[in-house]
Amino acid sequence: MTEFVKYRLPGKSIVHVSGEFQPWNGQEKGFLVADFLVKHPLILMTNDLNQQFDFKFSAEKPYQSSHEEYIDQAKRIHQQISSGKCEKVVLSRTKSVFYDTNFLLADFERLCDLYPTAFVYIASTEKYGTWIGATPELLLQKTGNLCETVALASTKKKDDKTDWTNKEYFEQAVVNEFIVQRLHEIGCEAIESSERNEVVAGPLKHLRNKITFASPSTPLERLIHALHPTPAVSGLPQKEAIEVIEQVEQHERTLYAGVIGVLDEQSSALFVNLRCAQVFENEVCLYVGGGHTAASNSNAEWVETENKAKTLLNVLQNH
Repeated sequence: MTEFVKYRLPGKSIVHVSGEFQPWNGQEKGFLVADFLVKHPLILMTNDLNQQFDFKFSAEKPYQSSHEEYIDQAKRIHQQISSGKCEKVVLSRTKSVFYDTNFLLADFERLCDLYPTAFVYIASTEKYGTWIGATPELLLQKTGNLCETVALASTKKKDDKTDWTNKEYFEQAVVNEFIVQRLHEIGCEAIESSERNEVVAGPLKHLRNKITFASPSTPLERLIHALHPTPAVSGLPQKEAIEVIEQVEQHERTLYAGVIGVLDEQSSALFVNLRCAQVFENEVCLYVGGGHTAASNSNAEWVETENKAKTLLNVLQNH
């Protein structure tokens, strides 16, 4: 038995890769998975469809905070914001529900059908167990020296007709500014940010800028570390926000808000691992998060995480 992934890039056909994940040294091409802080990236390089595979489920499950615990965590974050340590901190939580793993491969196919513009995958590894996701957030598209990324942030239901708030515009603007600044710092060229627009991702919508740039000599690994984690999944300032996250959150993010995607010689496509879940025997654990600023309402942020969870739950619980 062996490790494997199935994935579907937006607009492409489904690919099945099996073999053995190895530590990535920044050079090899294949299917990449990396944790939240990109400390332990793994790469799957072989493509032997004749190998047998089975799902590998982790025995250890992440901590699941109650609503009351989440509000308490948010209170601690707002104290740090009030003290001036951070402008924004992204607080994540987990949500576990019963799940029949016999539907895993069928649910992957359904996610592909429902979310044609998302990167959809199912990955089973010895280190991280089995994960499934449909993420809308491109981290890096690289074809030769030409690159593209997005500043994606703020969330509302797709059918919400109300105006975006100043808080939501702020959330998205700081992501755009962060990315552009980082690209300048590492010497990228021809950096251009598009006009901000609204983009739909399944039952939700977000604010987005497309950012294009040229990177003639920057190693791919350095580009990844420059872009990730953005304020959309960590906060601002980045270092201080990550410190607060590590103090407040009671679960390990592992692959949630990490990096996932495909590297090859011609064109690489990497995504931020959002709208994802870790699968256990008879249970699935969803990871969701929301950005807290001085203007945030903690109960509203809890509701936002519930809405984000529905992206997968609408598929995984509808058999």
